[in-house]
Amino acid sequence: MNNQDKQKYIFGSLFLLANKLQVKGDAYLADDEMTTKQWFLIVMISQFKDTPPMLSEVANLMGSTRQNVKQLALKLEEKGFLVIEKDQNDNRILRLRLTEKNNKFWDKRDAKDNSFVENLFKNFTKEEIDVMYHGIEKMLEAVKDESI
Repeated sequence: MNNQDKQKYIFGSLFLLANKLQVKGDAYLADDEMTTKQWFLIVMISQFKDTPPMLSEVANLMGSTRQNVKQLALKLEEKGFLVIEKDQNDNRILRLRLTEKNNKFWDKRDAKDNSFVENLFKNFTKEEIDVMYHGIEKMLEAVKDESI
């Protein structure tokens, strides 16, 4: 297989892999009535350490629309995992704050979740994980390129 065919294969396989990972993740989280998209939103919110992030900041970080993120946030708010609150200085801005219930929920699952991820990579060598890590970093940088 030539290099361009391999690139096309990787490109298409990323979509297939994303779909299969979402199905596996949704099944894994189903008992707790959580989805992988909701999990991903929580992970993205947790990247902001000092101040609860703006809805638009999280949407940008996720590569999603503000409307899609708001729908996910509303479901998580109903479950008590986060609070959607207006910014103190500008009522038009919505901020997403994770709750204590959220923190306790994920702390309780930590070992189980680590095992889930480890099982996904159980057939990989350390070198393969390093190559994949750096390759994904480069791909994420490439999709930021406005000329693509």
